[in-house]
Amino acid sequence: MKRFRCGDIITACPATFEGSEEDILAAVAHHAHADHGVVDVTPELASQVRGAMVAA
Repeated sequence: MKRFRCGDIITACPATFEGSEEDILAAVAHHAHADHGVVDVTPELASQVRGAMVAA
């Protein structure tokens, strides 16, 4: 189980996600599009998200 805080990448975003790495990446992709207007999750963004995940 891992945890990711969007605020670690997008300043002041309070969203947090917990689950497997795959679950978090899917949820973050939806969140990024719906709440931040990100159209495509690039490999670089996915790498940033992975790097910011911590054990829950």
